[in-house]
Amino acid sequence: MPLKITLKTFGMSGEENQLKEILDQSVSALPGETLLFPEFGAYTAEGSRKAYQVLTQRAFEKKITIITTLNHPGLDLPGARLKTNYNALFIFSRTGKIHSPQAKITPQSFEMNHLDFHSPKINVAPYPRLNKVTLRQNGKIYRVIFFICSDLYVLQLFERSALESDAILCPANFGNGAEGSAANLIHYTVKTKIFKQGFLCNTYQKVKEGLVPLTKKKLQSFYVNPEPVPFKKTELIQKVSASCAIYPDDQYCNFQSMLKLTQNGTFTVPRSRSRGNGLKVEVGEYKTVVEI
Repeated sequence: MPLKITLKTFGMSGEENQLKEILDQSVSALPGETLLFPEFGAYTAEGSRKAYQVLTQRAFEKKITIITTLNHPGLDLPGARLKTNYNALFIFSRTGKIHSPQAKITPQSFEMNHLDFHSPKINVAPYPRLNKVTLRQNGKIYRVIFFICSDLYVLQLFERSALESDAILCPANFGNGAEGSAANLIHYTVKTKIFKQGFLCNTYQKVKEGLVPLTKKKLQSFYVNPEPVPFKKTELIQKVSASCAIYPDDQYCNFQSMLKLTQNGTFTVPRSRSRGNGLKVEVGEYKTVVEI
């Protein structure tokens, strides 16, 4: 039986509006359902503290599981530095437990350092690990890996055997134009059977007529084809390279500035978090079984 995930999104907006939309979309969820939302359900430390409390309560009251990321320390995040905020993935389980098995490896430059004082202050630390996570749904065990948005970049760092899992889940906030290349990359990893399933959810932005939205809605599930494609490591590296743009950290100070790169069909990775700058990522394990 395949892993059952309900893909949801929200509009890139003020944190209060985003949280309201997450709550509104959870109203109709059935007990036992697992909702995957894009990254940064809240993006400031203050907004994330509030979202943490509200989503914990909603998940328990509705007996559902809600997944998103927050600008918040992951209390059980493997290898995390104490009192450090990451763009951390949180699984608010229907059981009332909260898990933080992964954090973003490739935060954008303006997410790590406050480069534009007209934009929200985020200031998260980059995370150095990619963790395999064990989910239990209806008594069945699934081994999965979460790639938070541009963390798809690190696929190329590993041999196939290190990645093979039941599913790849990508909660994202790709800039306008990059969501398609991300989907194509996930599709490749599923059709070559690195993963048996894939899930992608991206934010959207409402704008006035004539303006270009920063992000576009993308909700897509992926399943292995009847005739899988042979895997080649060199091909994966080429596909990752073609899908992303490496940029100088100090030259892109906010999300708006990313559009000149993402509208070329590439997601963005700061040079400081690139292979060329010596990026090393350790494969790890989140040892607690997560009930969803």
